[in-house]
Amino acid sequence: MVTADHMIKNWRLGVGAKWKLETGNARSFGRISSFESQNSKFVRQLVVIFVCLIACVAKAQDAGPLKDQAAGDAVLMKASEQVMNASPLAMFYYSDDSVGLASLEAHAGAMSILAPQCFWLDRAGNLHGQLPPGVENMARQAELPLMPLVINPDFDRATAHSLFHNPKAQERAAKNLEQLAEREGFLGWQLDFEGFAPADSLAYVRFVARLAARLHRDHRLLSVAVAPRFSDVYPNISPEGFRTGEWGGAFNYRELGRGADFLVLMAYDQHTPATPPGPVAGYEWVKAALDYAVRCVPPEKLLLGLPLYGREWDVPAGSAAAHSLAYKDLKPFLDSPGSEQHWDDLSRTAWFQLREGRTLRTAWFDDARSLREKIALVQLYHLRGFAAWHLGVEDPEFWEIRDGK
Repeated sequence: MVTADHMIKNWRLGVGAKWKLETGNARSFGRISSFESQNSKFVRQLVVIFVCLIACVAKAQDAGPLKDQAAGDAVLMKASEQVMNASPLAMFYYSDDSVGLASLEAHAGAMSILAPQCFWLDRAGNLHGQLPPGVENMARQAELPLMPLVINPDFDRATAHSLFHNPKAQERAAKNLEQLAEREGFLGWQLDFEGFAPADSLAYVRFVARLAARLHRDHRLLSVAVAPRFSDVYPNISPEGFRTGEWGGAFNYRELGRGADFLVLMAYDQHTPATPPGPVAGYEWVKAALDYAVRCVPPEKLLLGLPLYGREWDVPAGSAAAHSLAYKDLKPFLDSPGSEQHWDDLSRTAWFQLREGRTLRTAWFDDARSLREKIALVQLYHLRGFAAWHLGVEDPEFWEIRDGK
C-alpha cells in the first residue's frame, strides 16, 4: 500500500532535489529549503486527503457486492420461511408449454414452490438447461420460490451409473448446482433421478448427501423425488397385493430422508401404457405406498405426489394404445351422448368409456373429486404437503379444493 509518508518522501527526493539543483548558491538554497518546508506541510495534507479519498472509493466498491449478497440472503430467508410455514406446502411442477404458463399466471398465489423441469446433468457432472424466461419473470413478480428439477436425461440408467460412481463428476455437479442456485436466487433443487438400477441405490444416497452438504452451507434446500415402493424387500409383493418394482426398488427412503430436506413420493402411474386400463393413482394403492413411506421417513419430511392428469387406453381390434390426458382431452367423454361416465369407489377415481366404430376408448382421470380424496390423505398422515404434476392439465375445479375444502 502507498502511504502518505512514502509519497511525501518521493516528493522530497524528487521535487525537492530539483529545486536544490536549480539554485546556484547557499543563499538560494536556504530560501528554497524554507519554501520546501512550508510546501511539505501543504503537500502532506493534500496526500492525506487523497489517500482518504482512495480508501473511501475502495470501501464503497467493496460494499456493493456485500449489499447485493445481503439483499440476496434476505430474499432467500424470506422464501425459506414462506415455505417452511406453508400448511400444506403446495409444490407445483411446471413443464414448459402455453397452458402451463396460463395456469401459473392464474394461480401463482395458491402455490408455495414452483418446480420447473428444465435442467439435467450429464455423466461428467456438467449442468445443462435454463429457466424459460416467461416462467422466471412470472415467478419473480409473484415472489414464488423456485426449486427447479434436475434429472438424468431420459432417465437414462447408464448416465446415472457413471455419475454415481465418479467422485470428481459428482463434485463438479454439486458445485455447478450450488453456483447456479446462488446466482439465480433459487430456493434449492429437486433431484429427480429415475430409472437407475437398484444396485446403485447406495451410490445415489452418497450423491444426495454430497449435494445436500453443499446446498445447506448456503442455507438452500434439497428435495428428492422417489418412486413408490411397499416394503424394504425388492422384488416383493405387499400384503395388499401391490408390487415393489425395479423403478421403486432403487430408492432407499431412510437414507435419502436423512440427507434431503424432504422427499416427494411420486404416487402415480399405478397403471401405465404397459398395463390394462385402470386408475393412475388408486386410493388404496396410494395409501399402501404412504404406509411404507411414513415407516421410513418422518411425515413432516414427506410430500405426496398428486397426478393432475389422466390416461386413456384405446383398444381397436387386435391391438391397444395408451397416452396421457389433460382435462381438456376429456371433452368427448363428457359431451358425447354415447359416453359412459363412472365413479370407482375402491380407487376413488373417475373413469369413462366411449365406443367409436371398432375402437373402445377408456379413460381414467383424477378430477377434483378424486384429488380431494388424496389431499385428505395429506392431513390424515400429517404430511408436510403435496407436489402436483403438472400445471396446465388439471381439472379447473381443483383450485377450489386445493386446501382440502
